[in-house]
Amino acid sequence: MYSASIGSSIGKHQLFGGVTTLLVALAVATHAPLTWAASHREAPLIALDPAADNTDVYAFRSWEDPSKVVFILNVLPGQDPSDGPNYFNFDDRVRYRILIDHDQDGVAEDIVYEFRFKTETRPVFGSLAFPLPYVGNPDIPMAQAPGLQGITALDGPGSEGLTRRQTYTVTEIRGTQSTRLFQGQTLVAVPSNVGPATMPHYADLAAQGIYRDADHGLRVFAGQRAETFYIDLGAVFDTANLRRSPPVLSAEEDADDTRNPFGVNRFSGFNINTIAIEVPITSINQWC
Repeated sequence: MYSASIGSSIGKHQLFGGVTTLLVALAVATHAPLTWAASHREAPLIALDPAADNTDVYAFRSWEDPSKVVFILNVLPGQDPSDGPNYFNFDDRVRYRILIDHDQDGVAEDIVYEFRFKTETRPVFGSLAFPLPYVGNPDIPMAQAPGLQGITALDGPGSEGLTRRQTYTVTEIRGTQSTRLFQGQTLVAVPSNVGPATMPHYADLAAQGIYRDADHGLRVFAGQRAETFYIDLGAVFDTANLRRSPPVLSAEEDADDTRNPFGVNRFSGFNINTIAIEVPITSINQWC
């Protein structure tokens, strides 16, 4: 089993009682040797498999509900939003997993949230079928075509143009007990932002990708988001040839709000694939 993983320690005072280690792991269903890696392309082996390249993991209290914690897992670094025609998908062969160490033994396997994706090619509602998503689809309008709205929904009416679609499942694993979450719902991964003619209201479309499980107090999202990581990647890997030496800004530059104080950000304007789940803190504290 080939596995790419990233881990971090979380103290009780930093987040919430009972959780000391969070480990995010992606297990690819092959028979290759066990390997651990995570990066924004700087780990050589995992750079060959971008859909399994978990770049960052975040854990923090929800800013909307402090009684809940948000876990975020990012993969597929450095996406150009309009880089078609295949765009960016999760991998159906990868098990995306958030693993939590509850008993502080350094082994993150007490509580697991597992995400599995399935790619479907949906019928093209028209006379022209094409093997690439969106291309030649009569349900996607040209920008000037009146009466055609493009892709405005992830499922049902308005989703006809979404001919290449990913759905997914979420499973909680506690010891030997597995619980399928978000039962009775079709969870659809938010597609890449193709552009305003194909997806004229992308923010609204993405908001539909937030699903709720009222029975367990959960929310989940999977899909393309803006990359939040910052680094001058070219300078760092040019033998740490940084563009400026500390102090990065002079006092005069720091006082000038018209200047960009942040230098060169390799990931500015680029996207990432995000899996995010919001969980009640009490459910994490209640281990078994």
